[in-house]
Amino acid sequence: MTLQLPNKLILSIVIVAGTLLGCAHNDSTPSYGLDTYTLGRSSVFTQRELINEQLKDPAEIDTQVRDALLNSYCDLMAQGVIYVSPDNQPQQCRSQIESLSGTKSLSGTKSLSQTESLSNKRRRCAFKYHSCIKSCPLKGDDCLPCIERAKRCLNE
Repeated sequence: MTLQLPNKLILSIVIVAGTLLGCAHNDSTPSYGLDTYTLGRSSVFTQRELINEQLKDPAEIDTQVRDALLNSYCDLMAQGVIYVSPDNQPQQCRSQIESLSGTKSLSGTKSLSQTESLSNKRRRCAFKYHSCIKSCPLKGDDCLPCIERAKRCLNE
């Protein structure tokens, strides 16, 4: 019985140490991996709707809709689903792409933790948007509720 006590003690120490080491290396950036099919459908819809927004009379453009679509577009660019040369990338996308590629820009007045939480929020909203687009037909206006959800998510 005296031999089992040290074995149990050693096993307990190993388990606690393994757990602590595992938690110490936990990445605070959530993973929002989606399948190629979902991202492809989302890229088709997002680009079509962005073009439709650009073709509207300037007085008719809903800036919240445009921002929600741009957030999705930037996310698709950052994930490599849509390629846009650096010279032609929308200004709104540059910080999002930099933060996802690991070359975070610290310009501006926000602290790094605020920048990371904003980036995570945008990624979370883009994930919800891409997932919503997956389940709706791309023809017609059936996917417009997805844009509305993305608008609400970004404004939370």
